[in-house]
This record gives sequence, structure tokens and C-alpha cells, in this order.
Amino acid sequence: MMFQPLDDFSFPSPPCTVDQVVELLYYDISLRDKVIMAQLSEQELDSIVYLSMAKTIRKEFGLFSGNTDLLSSCSSYLGRKYDTYEDPAMVIIKELWVKVKKTHNLLLVTKKNHPAT
Repeated sequence: MMFQPLDDFSFPSPPCTVDQVVELLYYDISLRDKVIMAQLSEQELDSIVYLSMAKTIRKEFGLFSGNTDLLSSCSSYLGRKYDTYEDPAMVIIKELWVKVKKTHNLLLVTKKNHPAT
């Protein structure tokens, strides 16, 4: 499920903000995965999505290999929007989750019976 590594793609310059990474991920994941992700609770996000995406995000976007601009961008969310114990990958995942909840949240539509006119 979710984001696949970008092995065949090289960035002209690595993304240096959370918003840039979220945009890349948003356009990379499938419609199905966006809809699924939008339906998850924050607790489910922590346990399901984080486990499947965090390692790849860390590697692909250089979180542990020198992308200090991105680390700084992630840090700006900690203590303000997220708990200070969360790691940079979780900041990115939660921001992606917020975006897909806005754009891919399914709504229940009910059919009303209308009397014949």
C-alpha cells in the first residue's frame, strides 16, 4: 500500500520543505490509496501508514542523509502542530493525511424517495 520508492527518478534538487514532499507523495499514490488513507483515524495512521511509508520517506527524501532543509521544515511542525516526540517522517505522513482527508473523503449519499408528480 501507498508510496513506492522513486528508484528511477532523481531530483534536480531534493525537496526541502514538508509541502514539497507532500505534493510529490500526493501525486504518486493511487486514487484507491488516497481514499483509504482519507478514511483512517489518526491512530490508524500511526500504526498502519507509518509502518509502511516511513522508511521509504526517510530514504527517498534524505531525512537521515543530509537534507537539513527538509529536517528543519519538519521540525517547524513539532511542538506546534504535532507532538515533539514524532519523527520527521511522521510529520510528512500526517500532512499528507490532512491533504487527502480534504480532497478524497467519501461522503455518504442517500437516495430519497420522491412522490410522483
